[in-house]
Amino acid sequence: MKIACIPAYNEESNIENLVKSAKNHVDSVVVCDDGSTDNTANIAKKAGAVVISHKINKGYGAAIITLFDYARENNADVMITVDGDGQHDPDQIPLLLNTMSQHNVDVIIGSRFLNNNIEAPGYRQRGIKIITSAANYGTDLKVSDSQSGFRAYSKIAINAIHPTEEDMSVSTEILFKISNKGLSVAEVPITISYDGDTSKHNPISHGVSVLANTIKYVSIKHPLQFYGIPGITLITIGIILGGLFLNGYLNNQVILYGMMVGSVVVFLLGSILSVTAIILFSMVNLIRNNK
Repeated sequence: MKIACIPAYNEESNIENLVKSAKNHVDSVVVCDDGSTDNTANIAKKAGAVVISHKINKGYGAAIITLFDYARENNADVMITVDGDGQHDPDQIPLLLNTMSQHNVDVIIGSRFLNNNIEAPGYRQRGIKIITSAANYGTDLKVSDSQSGFRAYSKIAINAIHPTEEDMSVSTEILFKISNKGLSVAEVPITISYDGDTSKHNPISHGVSVLANTIKYVSIKHPLQFYGIPGITLITIGIILGGLFLNGYLNNQVILYGMMVGSVVVFLLGSILSVTAIILFSMVNLIRNNK
């Protein structure tokens, strides 16, 4: 069974067309109404979708979690996620499905950056590329659009991926889980519509939040590089400052209090980062070995 899953919050102007278009390409359409205060849920039902409603608005990630749970519980063979804001064209679903079946790939991502006719605003392109670069470093993947919500997941991927992030950073979290589980990934070029005000999030706060969570996952997966190298660097600086302090005191009988305090603080901070790197590295490897 192939199901199209649409997370939606106050999307009464888009949801009917999305549901009806998606139904042409899948066996069932499921809408997670994330606490909408408008008529999203009723319109989706009338259009023929299965509707799961959150009592309150929990966030995009929470809706994705609910949709993954539904797909597992209903033994779906393929799950296609389509954002409810009208950016994605459900008639491009066959692009994802065909690529998945022809190349036997676990996850297909629809990328707006593989298309030469990119209409995304410049600030959004730059922000997504920064986040994507961080995600690629942390996951060892080579995707071009880490924030695309237009994706297809195989049964293996559906059963392996259990998202936990309830906000927009869920897209990045899923990439890390794909990498950790050793799932295969491919991208296909898609077109995106930016007509109207499709985004309900402040682009700056949204971008900072997603980037911060991406960095969090990177730091956990690569603790030696993220914490160890800065830690050793700070320890070295602390030792140098300590040496300069002792040199001034022993040779010139001058007490450089600022250098003394700086040496201690920098050395301690470096030590904390180094210990953190060792602990995280040990934990990550222990978890990997016990899988």
